Amino acid sequence: MSKSNNPRVSDASEQPRYIIPDFISIAPSPLRVNPSHGSTAQVSMDWLDSFGVHPNTKHRAAFQSMDFGMLTAMCYADANQERFRLLCDYINALFAYDDLADEGGLRKDGDGTRKAADIIMQCLRSTTTHNTPFRIGKVFSSLWSRVLESGISQGASRRFLETTDLYLQAVHQHVVNRSNDKILDIESFIQLRRDNGALKMCFAMGEFSLGLDIPDEVLQHPLIQIMEDASNDVVVLSNDIYSYNIEQAQGDTQNIIETTMKQKACSLQEAIDFSGKLVTDRVKLFVDCKRKLPSFGSDRIDREVQQYLGICEDWMTAGFHWSLRSDRYFGKDVEEVKRTRVVKLLPKRDPRGEKVIPGFTASSAPQLGQLTKVKQSVMGVPGLFVSFTMLGLHFAAWLLPFIPRSIFVS
Repeated sequence: MSKSNNPRVSDASEQPRYIIPDFISIAPSPLRVNPSHGSTAQVSMDWLDSFGVHPNTKHRAAFQSMDFGMLTAMCYADANQERFRLLCDYINALFAYDDLADEGGLRKDGDGTRKAADIIMQCLRSTTTHNTPFRIGKVFSSLWSRVLESGISQGASRRFLETTDLYLQAVHQHVVNRSNDKILDIESFIQLRRDNGALKMCFAMGEFSLGLDIPDEVLQHPLIQIMEDASNDVVVLSNDIYSYNIEQAQGDTQNIIETTMKQKACSLQEAIDFSGKLVTDRVKLFVDCKRKLPSFGSDRIDREVQQYLGICEDWMTAGFHWSLRSDRYFGKDVEEVKRTRVVKLLPKRDPRGEKVIPGFTASSAPQLGQLTKVKQSVMGVPGLFVSFTMLGLHFAAWLLPFIPRSIFVS
């Protein structure tokens, strides 16, 4: 590895620090914000709350402070108000499930993520007939039924369902890797990240946002495929850089920084610089491919292709700006980090999943029986006592990760 071009920002007597790349300066498009944001974001948050996904008001406030409505507004700037509302619901639901798998009860539960994936896909494929007490299943079922009512092209609908399945399976593999302390090589990690980062789903929802109906053979054009992968990589790899501090503090090694440090035996700053170059190179690749894109023989199709690629561009640009606006990654230091790009390395703390955090928890599949009594001591972990009626211990072990902490009583 070549030495970092960044200045030294700490010595042995200081709290360790590192410098993040200046991604905003290479954003492929200007930042735009949907004008419906102000009147819609809170309505969507209230909709999410109606499912009882937050265990208490503190966690609800923490989730709301992330400002996912603004991220939605940045990514889908041209959606009309009706569709923007559905997109806000989608992004809220997506991040809530992501937090469950990354930080909550499913963080190291491979069996749980596999079963959760099955339930969610059943809810999406049978929105009117499949009933489940699993709360996130209810959330996605409600969302998808309204998307279908609003109108979505057959191709976009199929792509959303296919890529959602890919996302859920990739999240499962991500959780399995975490539970086994397995760190992939860089290329394998990027391949997995393209699915578990959920961008393929988000691009399909981008088609919905503008009512696009692009033929499969057009979206399968090699240049468009390259641009989809490039923009996907830009969002997820830059996200790994932005989120690295809280992840390393909580013992998580499933990110491009840890992957790079292991494979290249390099320092933290060198790994961040290397990962930053991956992002920069992919922005350039996207721009170059867009210049070379041919006409597809129809003014309508050519126009819709440009609109679709605009969604990909907006996701890249929005990811850069929102990450340095929201409290999600840098907390109260976000403005200072945005100004200086210097991040103070947090000390190691207890791994995620050891305590209640904002995000989804959910009850289990009904065929396993009914939970009759759940108690948790005031002190929390390990004060969890579970009493089941007519259930063996094997079933109890399966059920526990899906129990909503919000139903615990002391």
